[in-house]
Amino acid sequence: MRTPSGATSGSRVVGTGKTGRVLLSGVLAVCLAGSVALTTVPAQADPQPPVIPSQSQVDAAKKAAADKAAQVAAIEQRLAGANARLEQLGRQAGIAAEKYNGALYRLQQAKTEAAAAAARAKKAAQTLAEQRRQIGRFAAASYQGGGDVAQLAPLLSADGPQALLDSAGAARSVSQAMQGSYLRFTATQVVSNAFKVQADQAVSKVQAATDDAAAAKKAAEAAEANQASAVAAIGAERKQQIGLLASLRNTSYQVADQRQRGLEELARQRAAALAAKKAEELRKRIAAKEAAERAQAAAARAEAEAAAAAAQARKEREEREEAARRGTNPPKPPKPPKKKPKPRIERPGNGGGNTPSRRGAAAAIAFALSQLGEPYVWAAAGPDAWDCSGLTMKAWKKAGVDLPHYSVAQYEQVRHISEDELRPGDLIFWAENANDPGTIFHVAMYLGGGRMVHAPRTGRPVTIDSVYYWEDPDFFGRP
Repeated sequence: MRTPSGATSGSRVVGTGKTGRVLLSGVLAVCLAGSVALTTVPAQADPQPPVIPSQSQVDAAKKAAADKAAQVAAIEQRLAGANARLEQLGRQAGIAAEKYNGALYRLQQAKTEAAAAAARAKKAAQTLAEQRRQIGRFAAASYQGGGDVAQLAPLLSADGPQALLDSAGAARSVSQAMQGSYLRFTATQVVSNAFKVQADQAVSKVQAATDDAAAAKKAAEAAEANQASAVAAIGAERKQQIGLLASLRNTSYQVADQRQRGLEELARQRAAALAAKKAEELRKRIAAKEAAERAQAAAARAEAEAAAAAAQARKEREEREEAARRGTNPPKPPKPPKKKPKPRIERPGNGGGNTPSRRGAAAAIAFALSQLGEPYVWAAAGPDAWDCSGLTMKAWKKAGVDLPHYSVAQYEQVRHISEDELRPGDLIFWAENANDPGTIFHVAMYLGGGRMVHAPRTGRPVTIDSVYYWEDPDFFGRP
């Protein structure tokens, strides 16, 4: 058989005519259709049911969110409490430091008293020794005079009884003198013994005051160390708590720290605004009181001038009436004396001006302000470090006023005034008990306008603050 043309030898004969092409196209179409059908089956399947949390899962999620918020609030409260603890520790350290100043003050008083008692006892002992010697001289003179035998000599003399009477009078005078000396000696001995007892007691008091000062110093050192360690511990705690805040809020530490600082600054600004409000109220009260004082002084001056004018008019009238009765010309009224200009009194400004009426106050203020920025060191009184009473003591020393290095004693030695009477240079005091000046532990100097300069506490140098930046003050005084 002939092989058809176009066929390949050794191969399966495949028709290349119209019928073969149609058959091939049909096979391909069926294959493609089957492939498409297979790939689209999943899209046409039924959708999966949604995942719906149970009510317990919802409650758990809500509780987790609430716990997280509660933890954030608790951490923020702990951070605020840490700042409050620092302030409280600073207050306690200041109280301990002033108690040490008080112990030193009482020790100095005890030493002064002991020195005076010793001087009195020494003087009394010297007087007693002198009187003892005088009595000894009287006794020796009596013995050397011959005693009873000597009293018979006048009877044997030429003058006889008269001489006896004279010698008897002399002996009586000597006896009275000896008796007087003995009485003085006895009284001096009593006084000397009393002075010696006082001196011994004063020495014991010095020893007790020395022990108190040592104990107070130890307590102040402990309070200072406690405050210093708390500053470090609270700083570490703050860092840890802010890290927890960052974790709970899913933020960075820097963001959490910035937020916390912002909250603390906001709290500080609110406290400052409240202090400024109180300071402004104080300024207005002081201004009103000053105005009332000026009005009162003007009224008193006017009343005195009116009284003087009335007295002068009455005197002139009486002189005219007297001249009329005598028929003489009345004397011419004297020319009124020229009024001397009154010296201008600088009154303290309440807008923060430092122009007090007392020159000493101006000097004290100038000295205190020159120490701004110098560190607080407990029991320090300059020249480069200060505690509260050390600063006010040295400031008023520049004004010629001696005050002790102890806030309680400073209040005891100044004139007590009310808050509305405050003028620049006056002293402001804080106490543990607002009804007991003996518990005063901090003192500052008023500048005017509701502001003060003071040495606050460890970690804060000499600075200017509102009178109300901290606790409201309790007592006020004017050196």
